[in-house]
Amino acid sequence: MDAGRLDIRIAVPDDAPALAVTTRLGFDSYRDWAPEGWEPPPHALEIRSIRERLRQQTTWCAMAVQTDGEQAGHVGITHAADRQRPHVRVPARAHLWMLFVRPPWWGSGLAARLHTLGLEEAARQGYETIRLYTPDGAARARAFYEREGWDLASRAFSEPLLGLDLVEYRRGL
Repeated sequence: MDAGRLDIRIAVPDDAPALAVTTRLGFDSYRDWAPEGWEPPPHALEIRSIRERLRQQTTWCAMAVQTDGEQAGHVGITHAADRQRPHVRVPARAHLWMLFVRPPWWGSGLAARLHTLGLEEAARQGYETIRLYTPDGAARARAFYEREGWDLASRAFSEPLLGLDLVEYRRGL
């Protein structure tokens, strides 16, 4: 599977259901390491959340699409907000909102391609640094981000909406 041959397009609010399916596939993979009985957020909530975020002018999201129109993965960025005060923006810092690739594309280079596009867009928008949150137990994701130059910036902290502990990573742009 050649990730370089996929079309990339900017996501719009009507893409929320497809983005939510890809996100759900990523969340489903968390069951391999998440605590017994853990469940991802409700699918309908994820669709609504993604649609609302895509309506914000501060959000940018790109989708990788196969020739048959099926989504292969996506990356999204927005402005970073203070974790304790979510309505207070962190100056000059972007937030990698999400980066998910559907399982058939794992190991294809698509995640790295999307990651690069997200970082380039954050820099183009004038951000100086970027941060992300990922589950503490997501060894595969954490290894990817560390290979891509991200530095661990926090201890694990509870995220009640996801029901998992998260960690923060940061890097310059």
